[in-house]
Amino acid sequence: MFRGLKDGEWLGWGPMHRWTDSKIRVHAFYCMLGISLLQYIHKQAQIVWPGLSMEQLLEELSQIQQFVLLYPPQEEKGPHRTATVLSKRSLPQQSLAGLFGLNELCSTHR
Repeated sequence: MFRGLKDGEWLGWGPMHRWTDSKIRVHAFYCMLGISLLQYIHKQAQIVWPGLSMEQLLEELSQIQQFVLLYPPQEEKGPHRTATVLSKRSLPQQSLAGLFGLNELCSTHR
C-alpha cells in the first residue's frame, strides 16, 4: 500500500505545497483516507471480478466514460440540444459499474 502511495501509482503523496505542520498532517490524513477508500473499493471489486489487481481496477474504472455532445440550437434563440454517449464497456467494466452504482449516475440508461 505504501509503495503505491509513495510512487504515485494509485494516489500521489506529492507534490505537497504545504509548509506548516498542521497542513502537512491534514495532507497526510487525506492521502491515507484516499488509500483506505481505494483498498475498500478493491476489496468490493474482488466480489464481482476475482483476481483483479489494484492497477487493473484503476485502469478499468478510468476507462468508463460518459460524453455529452452539444449541438447548436435549431432556432436562433433556442436552447442547445444535447446527446449523451457512454463509452463502450468491457465485461469487467460492466460488472464494476453495476457494483458501484455507476449506471444510476449516468444521465441516460441503456
